[in-house]
Amino acid sequence: MDVMPLRLRWAMRDLRARWLQVAGIAFMIAIGTGLASGLTSSTQWRVASNEASFELTNMYELRARLGGDSRLPRGSLVQIASGIVGVKDAEERLIFESQIDINTPDGAVVLPSRVIGVDMSEGGPHVNGVVTAVGRDIEPSEFGTPVVLLERNFGIFYDAPDQGELRLGGGTTALYVGQAMSPEYFVVVEDGNLLAQANLAVLFTSLETAQELSDSRGMVNDLILTIEPGADLRRVEESLATEISRHHPEVGVNTSTRADDAAYVALTGDVEGDQAVYNVISLVLFGGAAFAALNFAARIVETQRREIGTSMALGLSPMSIAIRPILLGVQIAVLGVVFGLIMGWVVSRMMAGVIEDFFVLPVLSTPFETDVFIIVAAIGVLVPLVAVLWPVYRAVRVQPVEAIRTGHLASRGGGLAPLIGRIPLPGESVVRMPFRNMVRAPRRTILTLLALSTVLAILFAIVGLRDSFITTLRSGSEELLGDNNDRIIVQLDTAHTTDSEVVSNVMTNSTLRSSEAVLHVAASIHSTRGIENEVRRFNNLASAEDAILRSIDGDAIPVRIEIIDFESDVWSPTATEGKLEVGIPGIVIARKAASDIGVNIGDELVLSHPSTADAGTFAVSSTALSVLAIHGHPLRSIAYIDVRQADLIGLADITNAVTAIPADSVTLINVKRELFDVPGVATVQGLSESFKAIADLFEQFAAVFLVIEIVILGLALLIAINTANINVEERARDHATMFAYGVSVRKVLSNLVIEGLVVGIFSTLIGITLGFVLLLWIIHSLVPDTYPELGIALTVDPTQFVLLLIAAISVIAIAPILSVRKLQRMDIPSTLRVME
Repeated sequence: MDVMPLRLRWAMRDLRARWLQVAGIAFMIAIGTGLASGLTSSTQWRVASNEASFELTNMYELRARLGGDSRLPRGSLVQIASGIVGVKDAEERLIFESQIDINTPDGAVVLPSRVIGVDMSEGGPHVNGVVTAVGRDIEPSEFGTPVVLLERNFGIFYDAPDQGELRLGGGTTALYVGQAMSPEYFVVVEDGNLLAQANLAVLFTSLETAQELSDSRGMVNDLILTIEPGADLRRVEESLATEISRHHPEVGVNTSTRADDAAYVALTGDVEGDQAVYNVISLVLFGGAAFAALNFAARIVETQRREIGTSMALGLSPMSIAIRPILLGVQIAVLGVVFGLIMGWVVSRMMAGVIEDFFVLPVLSTPFETDVFIIVAAIGVLVPLVAVLWPVYRAVRVQPVEAIRTGHLASRGGGLAPLIGRIPLPGESVVRMPFRNMVRAPRRTILTLLALSTVLAILFAIVGLRDSFITTLRSGSEELLGDNNDRIIVQLDTAHTTDSEVVSNVMTNSTLRSSEAVLHVAASIHSTRGIENEVRRFNNLASAEDAILRSIDGDAIPVRIEIIDFESDVWSPTATEGKLEVGIPGIVIARKAASDIGVNIGDELVLSHPSTADAGTFAVSSTALSVLAIHGHPLRSIAYIDVRQADLIGLADITNAVTAIPADSVTLINVKRELFDVPGVATVQGLSESFKAIADLFEQFAAVFLVIEIVILGLALLIAINTANINVEERARDHATMFAYGVSVRKVLSNLVIEGLVVGIFSTLIGITLGFVLLLWIIHSLVPDTYPELGIALTVDPTQFVLLLIAAISVIAIAPILSVRKLQRMDIPSTLRVME
């Protein structure tokens, strides 16, 4: 006799009888499957899009840029590169800093700009290609004329028209004919800050035009190249630097590889870290679903004890008996896969939208990742099957006489019930019933707590991570702005003496209420003494800074030293630890920097920095300084020295920037335009502008965070509803007995709500603990690898936390209310009838 059709009909009967619980578990599996496949797909898309975009634009593998303002005749760098074994393609560029004044739909924007002149002849550039996204390319007839392409990230951020006019520093009016992308600016990173398109406009143009605009006809200052397959990149890099220095000893040269490029690192460096977070979220979600499925399966098998016992008494094999509950697990798995396919598609489309909005790439590949879904779906299938096997294995091992014993639908008063029975609880027996119900079946209660707490752990970790990032970024902006939200930085074209005419013209400008000269220089700090003063001299400050950045290794970290007045009326840093002592030599660093190099207040570190030398040249020096204080900015790369100690490091009476406050009733745009054409001024930047892009980014992701929070709360509600439904089914005889004795439905329902409330409180507390551990792991293990420059402040908004706590407990507590119809429609005589 073929019993398989009978078993299938039996399984379908079980499905109809418990369709709500089966669907609930399937939805939990689906949410885990959908989130895992959707988030993992986004990682695959990012990797594929990055690789395709870098390949399309043929991003450079090696770069050599001349130090400071040095320039060489066009063709000289390519000629040197062509003689080096391993070089494949090489192209020269001319790059210089300027400013732009451009009209946007929100008004005029005046910002620092970077003009990049490239070889556009014969369809170039062929290394670091420039891909026009909107508008048109620059025509050969326009080479040498003020026609440029606007960088696409900047255009999107300010919603600039596809084509238009802009004004460059020096008063030149240029026509931009389109918006373009290039690999160095797929993500705009400047001074370690992501999303720098808010305060930096990059312009691409022909090499001839850049030479005309910078009054450097026939000159270049940058070389980019690719190497032959199999060539040794480091050997080519060393040979290139050596040959340039040999042919042109009067200029400094700084070489770097693709792996050193800020945009490349930003795009590729954090993919693994993000995937690790996704894996943890998916694993915890699957764990919660597994506990819920195990709890459900155990209770289903418990309700079938008499049927299992009868089957064993009739001589059926354990395998034959186990098929029925296993088929129920198969039904859950199949439904989970179907629902997971839908959920995965929804999540993947949502993540695709985020990627398309955040990453401006010439190639965006976001297909449905079938292989990813198959792998995740296989895990989703195994979860309910494994969950069902354990209680089935336990059930078929008991003696038939024990399994057939009457009273199977009610709990037998075991577990911790006798213990809690000795504890005096207030109220009548009906009032004490919710607490006794919880402890008389501790295994079931624990599984419910684990299912809920693992899900809530993700919720609290995500909220904590969001609050920590927002607090960290807000503290950084508040630290730099202080009490003056309109503070500006005027960057000069090069280093000047503080009493020079250039500095005087800026500081006495009528648009400024107050101003002070400051000095910003690149340096490095380390805990042990490094190189002593170098004999080599540099003809400008920028070349000395390049030499320092190239020499960083070991425990040294790069910093930007700001030599400012600690008693300034314009702005001074905040000491969160230690004091800003003006009469004591020392340095003020970030807490992240102090932690990374292992120093505290009063400890000594070594600063490698530029210093003035003979005849107006610069050298690289190492100076031992004590740590005076820890400042409040989260970036480890920011450090401060009081202006009174500038002579200690050989940089007294030198400035390359002015910090200022606009005069009353003078807007930032007015200050920028007034200083636009002042000789010696390179850029004018309002510090508040630096944080606009970051604020916009978090607004963009706020909806994503909200969706994730709602989904997780919905999952907790689903688990709670399933638990409540199973409780009502298991305790049907208990409830029928109470109804027969005149207990109202409202009283029974209130007991279920109280039980749900207690479970909700305990599971939320456990979830908070697990979420805090998960949050600590993310912040202290993953974030440092992904964002090594950023010191994250672990923060949870108390208001948000309390609201989330109330929401989580409420969702779990109100779930039993959804069972009110089942209680109201109960057939009391049929429920109380026992068939022997």
